[in-house]
Amino acid sequence: MGKIVVFGSHKGGVGKSTLLVSILVCLHRAGNKCAVLECDDQNSIKDFLAERKEQGITPDFDYYECYTDIAERARKLASRYDFVLLDTPGKKSAEFRKALTCADTLLSFIEPGAQVEINTLSQMVNDVKTAQSSLNPTMQPWIVLNRCATDPRDQDASELRQMLNDDPDWLPVTRQRIYSRKAYKQAYNTGRGVHEHQDNNGNKGRGEIELLLQEVGLI
Repeated sequence: MGKIVVFGSHKGGVGKSTLLVSILVCLHRAGNKCAVLECDDQNSIKDFLAERKEQGITPDFDYYECYTDIAERARKLASRYDFVLLDTPGKKSAEFRKALTCADTLLSFIEPGAQVEINTLSQMVNDVKTAQSSLNPTMQPWIVLNRCATDPRDQDASELRQMLNDDPDWLPVTRQRIYSRKAYKQAYNTGRGVHEHQDNNGNKGRGEIELLLQEVGLI
C-alpha cells in the first residue's frame, strides 16, 4: 500500500502547489511510482502538468481529480502507486477535512513573516487534531516553514519554530526549512520541478527538498 501525502492549508498563496510538484519530481527520481489527486478546483496542478506536456518534458505524471469521496479514491490509488500526492484548497474546506481522514502524512506550509498565515494556523491545527483524535490517529502532520529569508540575520523562522514547538497544542515544525529562492518558481513556471531546473539556486533547492523528505520519512 502506497503512502498518501496531503498538501493543505487554511490560507492560499503559501507556495503549496509549487512545492508539491517539486516533491513529486523528487519522489519519482528516487524510484517511486507517483500520482496526483487534485481536490482543489483551482486546478493549479492540472495547469502545471499541461504546461509540462506542452514542453515535452518527461515523465508525464498520472493525474486524477476528486471532490466528493476523497478518502475512498485516495486509498484506491494508493493500492496502485507508491505515493499519492493529494492537493487541497488553500482555505478552510470540506475537501481538506475529508483528505485528513486518509492522510499518512500532512505537509502544511507557512511563511514565517506573514502574520495573516499565522492567524489562520490555529483553525487548521484544530481540524488536524480533530481528525487525529477520531478518524486517523496514525496521521503524521508537519508544519513546514516556507519562503524563509536567506539572510542569516533574519530570525523570523527560528523564533516561529521555537514558539510552535514549545507548545504541544501546535503541530510539529520540521527542522528543515524551504528558503525563498527564485529557482522554485522558475522551475514551476516552465513545467518542471526544482530537480529539473539547472542553476546554482536550483542546486540549493534540490538539497532542501531532499532533506525535508528525509526528515518526514518519505525517502
